[in-house]
Amino acid sequence: MHLSEKKVRLNKLIALLFTAIIGGLYFLVIRQIGHLSDNSYLILLAIGSLVCFNSYSIFTKKYRERQQLINRPIPDNWKAILEQYVVFYQALDATEKRRFETEIQIFLHETRITGIKTEVDDLTMVLAAASAEIPVFSFPEWEYENLGEILIYPNAFSKDFRTEGPERNIQGMVGTGIMQGVMILSKPALIGGFQNSMDKKNVGIHEFVHLLDAADGEYDGIPKVFMQHQYIAPWLEIIRKETIRINKGLSKMNPYGATNPIEFFAVASEYFFEHPQALQKNNPDLYHILSLVFQQDTKNKFKSALRSAFNYRGQSTKRNALCPCNSGQKFKNCCLKNARSY
Repeated sequence: MHLSEKKVRLNKLIALLFTAIIGGLYFLVIRQIGHLSDNSYLILLAIGSLVCFNSYSIFTKKYRERQQLINRPIPDNWKAILEQYVVFYQALDATEKRRFETEIQIFLHETRITGIKTEVDDLTMVLAAASAEIPVFSFPEWEYENLGEILIYPNAFSKDFRTEGPERNIQGMVGTGIMQGVMILSKPALIGGFQNSMDKKNVGIHEFVHLLDAADGEYDGIPKVFMQHQYIAPWLEIIRKETIRINKGLSKMNPYGATNPIEFFAVASEYFFEHPQALQKNNPDLYHILSLVFQQDTKNKFKSALRSAFNYRGQSTKRNALCPCNSGQKFKNCCLKNARSY
């Protein structure tokens, strides 16, 4: 996800380009200043060099920080959590495990995890990050472009994000409107999704797959960024057939997958990552096409590189916005105090 050498090279090229533009403009400005002594001119050139150096440092800051994390061992208690809870991690070889650990560290360095009326402990942080990394582990170019924060709720919540009162039946949600760029997860549901790998349910993976679905600009259950064009028609046919099987009680999938193609893709992905052997046995066509989907590379590298040059880390809840816990206070004076990052 984060450690592609191509991305680092592109970031450096863009940083050099912007630095050259800044340096060129600065040189043109001082050339217009008349009656400069040689000493004054040399001082201005030295200042310009310092400006260029600092500009390059700013434009490459994001990837330099990532590079530092490559050499930083993951905390022992985080590693123990991965070993105990994350079956996907357990199946990796030693090299892949180290890469997964590093990407967990980078994700948590750049993404704020905030508890809404609840504590964000290490277990919650690591499992939230694992949920993000599992679907995109094969994609070194991938970035969650707009995600800047994950809100952790103490239990299920309602459509208007309330944790008390009726209609609290939502376990996870990708925010829209004022919550755009924010993911909301129920803490018990997030942890529970990793405690039983045989139930083919994982709310964290489910919500991050929704973000992959929307990478082409819309939520429609067709991950066009990941899926080659020739597989779209077979994918739609699989959705149609399996939805019929679900409605007849003949499928091993979570019945929620029959809600619509959007939820089908998320539910099928949970099945794929939670219990791939069972999926391959029960529905080999679905397993095959998901294998192709999650091994496809991604596009839009230049846009990601531009965002990285300006140290963009996704959207998050604004400090002066009303707190999502409905306390009526500003976020910075309320639950933002529960935020954690690495």
